[in-house]
This record gives sequence, structure tokens and C-alpha cells, in this order.
Amino acid sequence: MGAGNLNPILKKIAKAAYNLGDHNDPLNAVLAIAIFKGINRPLFTMMDKESDPKTKRYAAFREGLTEVVAASTYIITNKTLVKPISKYLEKKTGGSLGKITHGIEFLGVCLSAVFLIPLACNLLLNPIMKGVSKLTHKKEQETKGLDIKENVVPTLSKPIVQHLPATNVPKGPNSLVVVLQNKYAANNGGNMKVGA
Repeated sequence: MGAGNLNPILKKIAKAAYNLGDHNDPLNAVLAIAIFKGINRPLFTMMDKESDPKTKRYAAFREGLTEVVAASTYIITNKTLVKPISKYLEKKTGGSLGKITHGIEFLGVCLSAVFLIPLACNLLLNPIMKGVSKLTHKKEQETKGLDIKENVVPTLSKPIVQHLPATNVPKGPNSLVVVLQNKYAANNGGNMKVGA
């Protein structure tokens, strides 16, 4: 490896880089990209403060789901196609199994990215998003049906208005005072003493 006189931290980094370069295949690279996109794209979508919250949640969920489909497609393609095709080509050509495997892994990643992932997204995303939309719409309807009200102002009852006969209504600037005095006459029969 030829690490030379490096400090222990740099030796570990160099060893990790050497091992990764020696045993890396295209699947690891595309899975790392899919994982970072599956985390960061929904995160940045949700950070957009100008968008409608419902639209943000829908877009973020769809982006995350797309990367889950992409990562799954890469793994399925790699696990199902690479070994049989590599062994078949090794028998037919007599070449090195390791080099043929790395080449087929790269071609499998390219096939997935160009054809299989868009096909899987077209087949899976719309039904999943419709199902999620139905579930969320149903939950919204259930919460609307609960009739939860905060800071409710009670409805006020109408005051009872007593109408005076039209014949006893005096006219003039003090007519209201006269009406009220006649209606609520002072109780003169009290026995309250004021003073000594």
C-alpha cells in the first residue's frame, strides 16, 4: 500500500480509500447517490418557505419515494442479472470473471438508470401517491367531522324588548326620560334612614 510515514489518522483514511477503490463496484456509488438524494431533496423541498405546505409535503414525499424505487431497482438488477450474465459470458469468452462482473455491474447500473427506474416509477408512483392521498384525505375528513372549536364565542340571545303602548308615549326632547321614570317608579316605601 505504501502509506509511508503518515500519522495514524491519515493511515486509516488511506487504507479506507485503498479498500474502497480495490473492492468498489458501481452499485455502491449509485446507492450512495440515491441515499443522499432521498434525504436531501425532500429536506430542501420542505425548507421552501414560499410554497404551500400541502404541495411541499406531496413533493417531498414523492421525491423520497422516487429514490427508494431507484435504490431498490439498482439492487434488484444487480442481484438478479449480474451473476448469471457474467458466468454465461465467462464460459463463452473464457475471460476473467472479475473483469466481466465489473463490466456487467456497470451496464446493469446504466440499464437501471436509463430504462428500469423510469419504468418502475411510472408503474409504482401514481398508485402509491393516490393511495396516500386517499388516506390523508380520509384523515382530514375525520378531523373535520370532530367539530373541534377553539376560542368559541357563545351565541348571545336576543334581548327581550317590551313595547309600551303607543298612546302613552310623550313627545319632546326628554320623552325617553319620562317613559323610563314612569316605568321604573321609585319605591318610596323604604325605611332607610340617612343621617342621625
